[in-house]
Amino acid sequence: MRIIEAFDSALRSVAVSPDGRFVAASADRSWGVFDWFTGEPLFRLAAPAPVVQFAFDPAGRWLACGWAGQPLTLIELEPVQSRTALVSNHAGGVVVSPDGKKLLATQGAPGARAKLAVWELPGLKARSGYDDWPPFARLALSRNGEFVAGIWSGVPHHFRPNPATFEIRYAASGGKDYHFPPLGGPTYRVPGFISFTRDSDTCAFGWEREFHVLDLGTRTTRYVRRVEARYTGAAFTGSGHQFATVEDTGLLKLWDGRTWQVTREYDWQCGPLTCLAFTADGSAGACGTTDGRLVQFDVDE
Repeated sequence: MRIIEAFDSALRSVAVSPDGRFVAASADRSWGVFDWFTGEPLFRLAAPAPVVQFAFDPAGRWLACGWAGQPLTLIELEPVQSRTALVSNHAGGVVVSPDGKKLLATQGAPGARAKLAVWELPGLKARSGYDDWPPFARLALSRNGEFVAGIWSGVPHHFRPNPATFEIRYAASGGKDYHFPPLGGPTYRVPGFISFTRDSDTCAFGWEREFHVLDLGTRTTRYVRRVEARYTGAAFTGSGHQFATVEDTGLLKLWDGRTWQVTREYDWQCGPLTCLAFTADGSAGACGTTDGRLVQFDVDE
């Protein structure tokens, strides 16, 4: 276990570059990128709000991120320099496809309407995206590239709230395969999480104190179960046989991916934990704390 002193306030999101060289993290009003091995910052920058999601390119050469209602921007990492914003009104969700050939981001619009914008990599050539999407704060792609999923915590409104939404669609066509919850469902205070297993057979998503499990093994989604859990961040481990949650008690818990029972608990005495991510090979992970630290740990599966 290793510690990086990142910021002076609680961390809200974390991501590790696919090549394992960098870790990005965001606090409430600042964000930055750090060397995974030394803990030294490449940079720290002020921000209008927490970054909900980061997306590295496969080689760790650049990082894409933004804020709701603000531009989606690419940052070159070696050497560090900004690139032109890709969209002016970003909704938060951004992801690079597992094969490294596409960048996807949610482009916001007034109300609860949005578009999924798509670029071809490495040249960042714009491709046809999909209209009629919710303004997803987080996106995820299955490793086989078949499914794209998005999650949005909704917008509270006194008369008619826009409900929280999770959708999973076919990446090739944009056709909707699963939608949760029904219209009129609740809104949440946090953006939620999405995680696919390495074999693309299972997807887990959730908000606040519950997560939901989908079976994708038949190439169509099948709802498996809802699990009540106390967590602030969650993700499948590298093998996908285990599911990890972190919580404000300071515990990281490992769940069996078949029985959905807790099998192990870890307490590094770092205080409340806030967010979680794993390296691409699943050999290590990182989580954030409420006092602005990054906790790096090895994964023994």
